[in-house]
Amino acid sequence: MKIIIDKNAIKLIMSDLSQLIEITKNIEKQNTEIIRLLRKIAGEEEKEDKQIQYKAVIDYTPDFGELFTSNEKTKEKEEVEAEKVENTLQIGTLLENSIDVGEVYFVDGEDIFKLSIENNETNIDNLTGDGEPDDFALQEIIAKQSIENDIGLEDNSVILSSEQSQNLPETLRICVEQGAEKIFMPLFASSQLLGAPQLLMNILRFDFYKNEDHLLEKLFKV
Repeated sequence: MKIIIDKNAIKLIMSDLSQLIEITKNIEKQNTEIIRLLRKIAGEEEKEDKQIQYKAVIDYTPDFGELFTSNEKTKEKEEVEAEKVENTLQIGTLLENSIDVGEVYFVDGEDIFKLSIENNETNIDNLTGDGEPDDFALQEIIAKQSIENDIGLEDNSVILSSEQSQNLPETLRICVEQGAEKIFMPLFASSQLLGAPQLLMNILRFDFYKNEDHLLEKLFKV
């Protein structure tokens, strides 16, 4: 069953993720800090829920300030955030598509790529820019296995390697913005989702793999 999420809620989570990314850019130990911040915010929201119905998925401010504690302030903040998102956020459908045999979609850095194999030739298309991926070995293996088994990947899915899972907040922002529904990622990266809001978990489905063979087994039942 496909979960329908309010458009404003999606825009709000995009804005919140963008703020998280901006805050953590210059932090050396990014993953550790993200986990700490998510736990902190999750704890504050749990306490605040006893006072108000707070619609924001994550409330990150530059100084990680206190959450709003009144309905009036909450409404005022939501209006400001909605206006900000409306002016800056572009929601697209680059990852909302049917995936043919031999095709794999992935995110590397800030770009979305489609790797495809045709007539034993590997082609990589950058759908959002003109850069090249740092590594696409895993995606190439999957594309070849797709052709061998004559099985296409699940629609609206994204495959992330270990390296591509390092900057997870930015990657998830891109995935949600562009219509992805399922993310395959290494098991170690699951720690970055500790304390993640339920709305994010509703929008994206996560499937974790231990190694390359485990991923191929999940994708093709081999």
